[in-house]
Amino acid sequence: MNEEIKPLKIFIGWDSREEIAYQVARQSILDTTSVPVEIIPLKQKTLRKTDMYWRDEDKLASTEFTFTRFLLPELTEFDGWALFIDCDFVALEDVANLFAQANDKYAVMCAQHDYTPKEGTKMDGQVQTVYPRKNWSSMMLVNCGHPSNIKLTKELVNTETISGAYLHRFSWLLDNEVGKLSHEWNWLVGWYKEPKDGKPKFLHYTEGGPWFEKYENCEYNYEYYKVKENISELTIKRLETQLSKPVEIKDLSLTPQKKMLVELFLKNLIDSNETVYKTKDKLKELTEIEMGIKVAAVADGREDYNSKKGAYDPYLEDFIFGSGGSIGVWDYKNKDDTTLVIRGLGGKSQKALKICADQNREFYAIDTGYIQPSIKKEYHRITKNGLQNTSPLIERPGDRLERLNLTIGNHKTGNKILVCPPSEKVMKYYNQNLDDWMKNTIAEIKKYTNKEIIIRKKPSSRSDRTTDDTIYNALSKGIHCLVTYNSIAATEAFLFGVPAIALAPNAATSVCNNSISQIENLNIPNRDTQIALARHLSYCQFTSAEIRNGTAWNILNESS
Repeated sequence: MNEEIKPLKIFIGWDSREEIAYQVARQSILDTTSVPVEIIPLKQKTLRKTDMYWRDEDKLASTEFTFTRFLLPELTEFDGWALFIDCDFVALEDVANLFAQANDKYAVMCAQHDYTPKEGTKMDGQVQTVYPRKNWSSMMLVNCGHPSNIKLTKELVNTETISGAYLHRFSWLLDNEVGKLSHEWNWLVGWYKEPKDGKPKFLHYTEGGPWFEKYENCEYNYEYYKVKENISELTIKRLETQLSKPVEIKDLSLTPQKKMLVELFLKNLIDSNETVYKTKDKLKELTEIEMGIKVAAVADGREDYNSKKGAYDPYLEDFIFGSGGSIGVWDYKNKDDTTLVIRGLGGKSQKALKICADQNREFYAIDTGYIQPSIKKEYHRITKNGLQNTSPLIERPGDRLERLNLTIGNHKTGNKILVCPPSEKVMKYYNQNLDDWMKNTIAEIKKYTNKEIIIRKKPSSRSDRTTDDTIYNALSKGIHCLVTYNSIAATEAFLFGVPAIALAPNAATSVCNNSISQIENLNIPNRDTQIALARHLSYCQFTSAEIRNGTAWNILNESS
């Protein structure tokens, strides 16, 4: 069997003032890498929520990641190599070639500049400080499991008496534990010159990048703008809007309904075809946006999407505009042919879904995606006339899968059965009792095997099930087979390398077993089938930007 390829871990400093720089840095790595990578933004807010960072805010710190970059050993559980770069980088060279230089005798490897800034202030107005080993820590290849890095705990990083100078100068290490990398991997723009100093592999706009006013035409600006072109247009628009700091809709003296509609109008005044959306009346009297009616939204199943009590949902809004549809009211009492888009399975959404089934009404269901590239819920599955895509596998290219940083697992064996019961709302939707299902399922398993049965209820908190109590942690504990009703856990298990039994229509139905009687004669995951399933599902889930720009709509209706 093929060895499992672990993605290279790359942490990029994230600063709320420079999100566009982070997006370009991230995209540049994805554009040039030849191997799987896992890119993690070092967001101070997130690290505080997860009890990784609790230092008082340092008003002298030049970025939000001044200290957090030194948490890499903790964030990797003191295992393997990881790369940190500031957000103001652009990769021109394959990052795999950088990791190839990792030498286990060193705790940290970096470009060891002899650098003194020319200016007294930074591009964002912050005071420019000068100290030994300046800019060494802006790009670090960290040997997280090195014995000398064991002391670099979150407690140490968060100790107020531990200064920035102590950390940035690698004072916890001996000099011979700091390895040297070529400055080409941390090319200080404006400091190093071609061809005298070589050729840049990683650009570092340390004195000012093109995203700052007055630096738009700085050296190597072309490389920045070239990468920026590959970033979603909608992401760019969102970031530029953030930078302009407009008056927030919530501050307007309007009803909730009109606030929502004004926001929609302003966001979508001109579409990709430069067609101006018309209004029925003056803006102050705005009640709807006239568009080609193809689909209407149901917010958590509420009958009146636009009412004061109706829920505003950004994903429904995205789908409406991506489909060329309209926001509107649907009459659930009378049978009509209005196509609906419904998010989630809770509350009145169930009512809407059942009405669609009873009336044979076309609908689109939006929920959590099958495969997430990070703990963030970045992708959302959309299914036409169903809760999950249960169609036979469609042969798909690998372009969308490549963006997901998915590691396909080899087949794993064990002597335990992992039962993943569905949620109460799923059972309610299928008119079943959860306790009865559990009792009957366990009894049925015991008919066919003597293996130990482990029950894993879905953690109520998303942060728990994506960080500490993950499905992959459970699947790693000697599992012979996963049994579920129709949970996405079946898909996750199969891609991880553990056989699964899905007892109700499920995204993995076509590759998994569907009867407990087969528990000792399972469909064994193999790489070709796993890749085929993953590629198929990558075309069944979408980012918010892809939903809004019509990509999702076009893929979902490509055969229509």
